Amino acid sequence: MSYADAPFQEAYEPQGQNNSMTIDEMRILHRTALAEAESKRTELRLVLASRYRELVGSSDEVISMKERAEELNALVVALPELVERVVQSADASDAGGSTETLPTDESPSKVGGKDELESSLVAVRSELSRLPREIHRCLDDKNVHGAAAALISLFEVISSRSKSYPLANLLSGSKQIPDNIANSPLLETQMRMVYLHVQTLPTRVEKLARRVLLQSAAKHGGARGTAAALSALDLLDVGSQKNAAPSSGPSPYASRSTKLIDLYYESKAQLLNKLLNRLTLPTSVSAADATSVANAAEFILSKIVLILQYDVILHPYQIFVQRNFPVTNASEDDATEEMKAINNKIVNDIMSSMPRFDSDLLKSKASRFLAAHLPLIRTKVKSVLMIIAGTTASKLGQIRQSLYDKTDGIECMNALDSSGVCSWDEAVSGMVDIRVVSHGTSFAPAVDSGKLSIGDNQGVAASNGHNGQQLGSSRRFSLWGALFSNTFSSLVHSLLTTSFHSVHARVVSTLRTSLARAPPFEYMLPHEAHRNALRIATDLDASLRKVSDDAHELLVHAEEREESERRLRQSLYVQTCEIMGRLLNELRRMLLVKQKEEDAIKELIVGRLCHLLKFRLASLPNLLDPKSSPAVLAGLGGGKSTGMISLMELSSSFDLADDDDDGLISIEEAMEAMESAFSGTHFDGAEMVRDTLLLSTSQSGAGDAASGVTNRANGSFAPNKHSSAPQNVTLAELALLSAKGLRHDASGPQSALGTVQSSLDEIVTRCFKGWAQAALSPPLKSFRTKLRETIEVSSTVSDIEWRRMNGLIEKDDDDLLKEIHDPATINDDLTQRQKIVVGHLSPHFLSYLLAVAAVLNRSICPADSLPPVPSLDYAKALGICFSEKEETVNMMVTIRGSLLGEAVSSISQSLKEEVCDIHGGADKELLKQCSPSALIQLLMDVKFVNRCFFERNQNGFLSTSDFVDDSRGVMTRLSQRLSDAVNAAVEDGLSIDRAISERHSQVFVSCGLFLSSIFGEDDRDKHSSLSDSVSNGVGGTSLLLSSSMVTNPLASSRRFTLLPIQAEKSLTELQLRGRYGKKVREEKESKNDVSSGNALGTGFGFLSSMLSTKTR
Repeated sequence: MSYADAPFQEAYEPQGQNNSMTIDEMRILHRTALAEAESKRTELRLVLASRYRELVGSSDEVISMKERAEELNALVVALPELVERVVQSADASDAGGSTETLPTDESPSKVGGKDELESSLVAVRSELSRLPREIHRCLDDKNVHGAAAALISLFEVISSRSKSYPLANLLSGSKQIPDNIANSPLLETQMRMVYLHVQTLPTRVEKLARRVLLQSAAKHGGARGTAAALSALDLLDVGSQKNAAPSSGPSPYASRSTKLIDLYYESKAQLLNKLLNRLTLPTSVSAADATSVANAAEFILSKIVLILQYDVILHPYQIFVQRNFPVTNASEDDATEEMKAINNKIVNDIMSSMPRFDSDLLKSKASRFLAAHLPLIRTKVKSVLMIIAGTTASKLGQIRQSLYDKTDGIECMNALDSSGVCSWDEAVSGMVDIRVVSHGTSFAPAVDSGKLSIGDNQGVAASNGHNGQQLGSSRRFSLWGALFSNTFSSLVHSLLTTSFHSVHARVVSTLRTSLARAPPFEYMLPHEAHRNALRIATDLDASLRKVSDDAHELLVHAEEREESERRLRQSLYVQTCEIMGRLLNELRRMLLVKQKEEDAIKELIVGRLCHLLKFRLASLPNLLDPKSSPAVLAGLGGGKSTGMISLMELSSSFDLADDDDDGLISIEEAMEAMESAFSGTHFDGAEMVRDTLLLSTSQSGAGDAASGVTNRANGSFAPNKHSSAPQNVTLAELALLSAKGLRHDASGPQSALGTVQSSLDEIVTRCFKGWAQAALSPPLKSFRTKLRETIEVSSTVSDIEWRRMNGLIEKDDDDLLKEIHDPATINDDLTQRQKIVVGHLSPHFLSYLLAVAAVLNRSICPADSLPPVPSLDYAKALGICFSEKEETVNMMVTIRGSLLGEAVSSISQSLKEEVCDIHGGADKELLKQCSPSALIQLLMDVKFVNRCFFERNQNGFLSTSDFVDDSRGVMTRLSQRLSDAVNAAVEDGLSIDRAISERHSQVFVSCGLFLSSIFGEDDRDKHSSLSDSVSNGVGGTSLLLSSSMVTNPLASSRRFTLLPIQAEKSLTELQLRGRYGKKVREEKESKNDVSSGNALGTGFGFLSSMLSTKTR
């Protein structure tokens, strides 16, 4: 095939492809083609629309150019006629001078008058020629005052010769023009030409003057440029009435001065608004652009500060009040007499054209200007600084230092005082009214700045109301205090709030994740629970310390270290109280949701976490220092803690809201209680609850918070309606959440630190009590079942049958049992021949106690036995008061105490339900139905429980509450009733008691390994009790069985092996290299020995290698 056939083939290829495509593919291709066509049409329409807009804009420019061209054409067309008139006038004056002769009788005075007329015309024409050039020269030099003065002089010349120019008449202020003025055609033509030339210059000069006012005088021209611009605007104002008669009063001058002041501050307001608009930063800034954005913000803030210092306060005072200003940047001492004279002339020229200004009016205008703009600037500055702090907090500290140096720094104050005209303090006192400026805003006073709280304008109002008139004379206006001091303090307070919220969310999220990933209760290892809780507690302490350190680096600086550190410590105190209140509320509410009866994973982990929080939060003593509380710092600042309530007042409101006396109130009740407690203060109690508990307004509605019950789904805890809305609060939590308005004690349980510790203690007690109930639930069920069966059997069978069923029958008892079944035997004789035998402790009692020991063994790890604190001083610093006896309270003691408390409570409750009557003592009817051996067995069991828990127990319980006393009372009354019943059934009760004691001693000896772990060691139980018999008063028979219990202890259910420590990789490599190098050297030495002809190396072969290896 030739190349000529290729196009023909390609032309038919698409048709072949179409024939091979399916219908669906054809439809897709069709839709794609339609979409592309529609996009092309849309693109074409957009292009045509943009071209149309450009065409319309071009047409407008063409129309404007046409108008300008027609105007220029009219001027050019009129130019020949004017030139012709000038030529004709010149010819006529030359012809008249040559042909006319003076009469001989004309007086010399007329001749002199004509000469004066001619000279005046020459002078006018000279001014008409000079002044336009001077105007343009001033405009080229940006001298708006010189240009305006020259324009006024030119218009005065023109208006003095003609009435035909209204603009010149208005600006010159001419009222009457003589009618007999004879202007030559040449002068008329020149005036017309000059007027047409300069008639647009007043507008141009006004624009330049306004442009000067719209610039910062600190960088462009200084006070001289501002005064020149104001003078130019005043000169070129057609309605200023500058030439009003003196009899008209001061009102024209007053209107002129008021108008100039208003114009000046309006210009500065536009300038500030322009800079504030430029200060708007993007809401999201990347880390790479953070530095450039921060630098741009710092530059704009510096310009705003300069405008407020120079344009708003210093320069207006110099111009309007003192009517004097520095002309050059040179100091007054370096200037020569000639330079001083020149400067004075410039100042006099400018100020002589302006009216007098009322200093009170100026002060009022400036103060109202500051009062209106300072809040706007502060709000904008705070929003910008928040964005900067979210990306680069370190840069925020640099900006703070830079702004302080440019407002209240030493160099800044020296620069403001170096003008040679007035000092900064004089300008502030003459321009700023403190009461007007401080209305609606807040700034740090020079003397009483310590009375202000962080980000709290209410504290300012309270301090101002407390010392209203005294502060009016002592306070000094400061831009740093008005703009940045409280702004940075409030900003740091907001940053701290955000940081503490983040810390709280992170801790709760980590805890929920740990709970969601925890294994079932029976597979939970104690060291895993300890490790998870320790990690959460350590991270929380590190986060609190990091937030505090970052805040100190950000806020505290050298110039006002005492004030800034005081505010920071107060903010940290309040925020720490709030986060601990929220965290305690969250931890307590987690325990309200019970998933399974025997699932105590949540109680175990939360209890361990709260126990570690008591001792691991080493940063709390510094953050919750009583000297940093708002009440104490308000007293140190010279004021009183007015507007703050005590814990007693809060407790009274809480008790009124707590109707059921359960120590809990709902959110709605908490808001009402807080409103009642803080009534009469400047704090809003309901809003305080909303803010501290992170509640929105919608969440505070009735029924919303009360209906959101937390549930666990897919391993996470979430309320039904509001994921983070707490359902109820306690008094301790409210005391922490209201820290900003509450006076805490300096120490003790009612201090902030003591409140945290007591709340943690309550949660720990509640957690491990619930955990112990769940952990001991299976053995308790078995114990209760066996106890019920034992009581039922004991009350229904005879004594011999009961002993036979319990393995206490002997050979004599077998013969006696046969005689009982013989009808010929007399039952009275048989009854007298029955023997009383004391058996062993009931298995269900002992097994339950051994189960308690087993639970303890598998629920602790070696770390639980370590002391919780290194010393008593450390514990006291954390707000924990340990006595010498309680010095070793650790997790081991806590877990053991909870198990012991649950064990004694469950045993006493079971015995009370099965054996006791309504009065707590043994049921008499039940005792009458039981056989003597059964009564002795039950008495032995009860006494053993009493001996274990209330005599031998050296470890105590988790909390000595009412349930321990109730259990002790139940066991004591039951033991007394059973002793009375046994004494009534047998003759020798003392022997029974001795036998019971021996049986107890046997149990302690055989099971002491396990029982000592929960009850402690007792030397009284270490003596041998394996004697075969003990004599009693009942026929000399044995009370003890010859068989003894197994004394071999059971294997422990938990062993804590030491895990191998992972060696560092680099160290391992170095060791391997050293061994390899040593092996290489030894091999070389062995080769040298072989080559040297050693007998051992050459003669023994394999044996030599073995020997060499052995010698190595």
